[in-house]
Amino acid sequence: MNCRNTLGQILALSIAATLAGPIAEAGAQFGGIQAAQSPMSRIPDAKRTQREASDGEFPRVFGGVEAEKDAWPFQVGLLTSEMLDTNPDSQFDAQFCGGSLISPEWVLTAAHCLVDGSEPIPADVVTVLIKATALNEGVRIPAGEIVVHDGYSNSTLDNDIALIKLASPADAPTIALPQNDIESGVATVIGWGRMEDGNFPINLMQTEVDLKPNDSCNSGMKEIYRDDLAKFLWDFSPRLRLSGEDVEAATASIAATMGDPLTANMLCAGTESGARDACNGDSGGPLFIQSDDGLIQVGIVSWGDGPLDSEVACGHQNAFGVYTRISRYRDWISEKSGL
Repeated sequence: MNCRNTLGQILALSIAATLAGPIAEAGAQFGGIQAAQSPMSRIPDAKRTQREASDGEFPRVFGGVEAEKDAWPFQVGLLTSEMLDTNPDSQFDAQFCGGSLISPEWVLTAAHCLVDGSEPIPADVVTVLIKATALNEGVRIPAGEIVVHDGYSNSTLDNDIALIKLASPADAPTIALPQNDIESGVATVIGWGRMEDGNFPINLMQTEVDLKPNDSCNSGMKEIYRDDLAKFLWDFSPRLRLSGEDVEAATASIAATMGDPLTANMLCAGTESGARDACNGDSGGPLFIQSDDGLIQVGIVSWGDGPLDSEVACGHQNAFGVYTRISRYRDWISEKSGL
């Protein structure tokens, strides 16, 4: 038994080094944390491709339904300024992330929406769309200042939170933030992100998800990582002259050393089936609950994960969505915005 464990550890180290390149390449191409990177370029490109393929026709959040007009007036869209013209239809292509009004002058969103590499993008490249249920309506307000959390990690997506100060105050309702941590119950997530058919909607979508303990996200994602690893090892086993027993031992050994994908600054929400989830283009938008005091935003759409051979990192069984846990950042928000 000890000999088999030792062999598994040796194989694990050797194979991990051998496969580091192929795994990184696949991770960048398919699902995984990388899927949350660079939404300002990826999301408009995907939308443009969709629109051109459909001759300009717009089709109809994973498992979501269209929101009623003006149902969630605190939701905003982040638009790439240079893609806008006088035609409101240009807002569809330009939208790349969401956000929420937390005061007339401040928008709360995800840090990964507002960085280029590791540096915050200039404020003048972002326009905020308010009072819009459909992306071809609403009012545009230029971003005046962008504030990204100093501790944001582009690799782990920890501290995935940012603020936008508007160039002029918005005349729209705001949403409240939590005073305490909230870890259970039913929440709503909204956005203009990718749907289960692969298309992006013009109308704001909404769906309900369950708040889960972080252990649920951690265990589900590590199981996906384990399966991905096993597939790689089986694919490379002839070249490495590995038996089936060796592959199983190496997989088990590497999987045993995996750290938790989620930090305490993250919040887990979704469904076991994956049928209801946020997805690409929803980033930065609000996750909120109904309380006795009204609506309270508890999370910010941050990231999701799925098998490496999946085209999208959302909507997968036992792979819940990950959100920035706002209760951990009340002091930071207050310090930066004065709220």
